[in-house]
This record gives sequence, C-alpha cells and structure tokens, in this order.
Amino acid sequence: MKVDAELMFECLIYLNTYYYPLFFICETILVAAKWQSAVYTPNIGEDASVVFTVLAVEIAKILLYREFKEKRRDLITGIVVFLTCVTICGSLYTFFVQQFIARLEYILCAMMTMLAVTEVTFGILQILPCFKKVQYY
Repeated sequence: MKVDAELMFECLIYLNTYYYPLFFICETILVAAKWQSAVYTPNIGEDASVVFTVLAVEIAKILLYREFKEKRRDLITGIVVFLTCVTICGSLYTFFVQQFIARLEYILCAMMTMLAVTEVTFGILQILPCFKKVQYY
C-alpha cells in the first residue's frame, strides 16, 4: 500500500484552515473570560502570550503554505512542520504548565494536538524520498 503523503498533508492543512477560526474565537473568549474572572488566575499574562503566539504561528503557517506550496514544496513543508512543532509545544504548555484550565480548553487543545501530530507525521513523510509521488509523463 502506497501512502500519498502529499495529498494527506494538504488535506490536513485545509482541515486546519477550517478549524482555525473556531480555535481563534474560543481561545480569545476563554482568555478574556479568565482575565475578567473573579477567581484569581495565576500567570494569566504568560498563558495569554502562549495562546496568542500559537494563534499567530498557526495563521502564519496556513498563509505561508498557501502562498508558496507550488514554488518550493519541500522547503515550505519543512517550515510548516517546524511551525507545527511550535503549536504542539503551546498545547503541551496548556496541558501541563497552565494553572487554571477550562474543560473547553482541554477539548480544543486535544483536537489541535491530534491535528498537529498528524500534520507533522505526514509532513515528514512527504519530505522523505521513499514517499515521493512518482511523476509519470
């Protein structure tokens, strides 16, 4: 069975494109709710900076891939895989370091982590020579 890693990677990027607005809206509302909460949330500034860094990296990743995928596919795939690793680090911060975590954050970060790990997997497979698509002319 031959895996079309390039097709799977593109499908995951497009899936991420449709998932990103949901993540952006929910995370922004959650940070604002924590900021205005009567319950003291330690390190809210640090948590907010991590969330907005992940949001900025995700939108940069999507825009970079859409813009440059036809010109330099292997290079842009490597950059996107690196940026996805930054997203995974942000999710791990939310899971293990953040003090007060809402249940919705667990759900969103779990979905984002699963999507990001599969993106990294198929991105690496796309770069490897043994999984290159054979071009027939």
